Amino acid sequence: MSAATVASLVFFIFSLIAAAAVEILGSLLRKFAEEAGINQWVFAMVPALFAMLFALIVYQDAQRKIRRLGEFVSRGILVMLLTWLSFAVLTSWIWCPPGDFGSCVQIAVIVIGWIGGGPMLFVALGAGVLTGVLIFRRPKPPIQ
Repeated sequence: MSAATVASLVFFIFSLIAAAAVEILGSLLRKFAEEAGINQWVFAMVPALFAMLFALIVYQDAQRKIRRLGEFVSRGILVMLLTWLSFAVLTSWIWCPPGDFGSCVQIAVIVIGWIGGGPMLFVALGAGVLTGVLIFRRPKPPIQ
């Protein structure tokens, strides 16, 4: 399994746990999903899928390019920033009228950061470290 695949699976699982925590603990995200007419668990799954996509892109050839654990964590933060912005744009596109898209994106970025900032930081740090450990500890392929 490639480093990007390992990273995408780790980020998907961590993001799904974080989205479920936000969904269970906060009713604001649930109300937002109901207003948009989307099932709340499908709505909670979208950030995890975005994180998986961005982890596939950001961690491409990571086993050759990355040498320190801190680099895995910084890439994890980049994955979560891209996820945060993509989710804000998606929710604005679903919920807001086309004429107010720019101001809606600004509000969505703030609200999503306020609601999910802690879980997103948990995902970025936890998944970044775990991805680094899993990739560094991979056994070397046998020489044939």
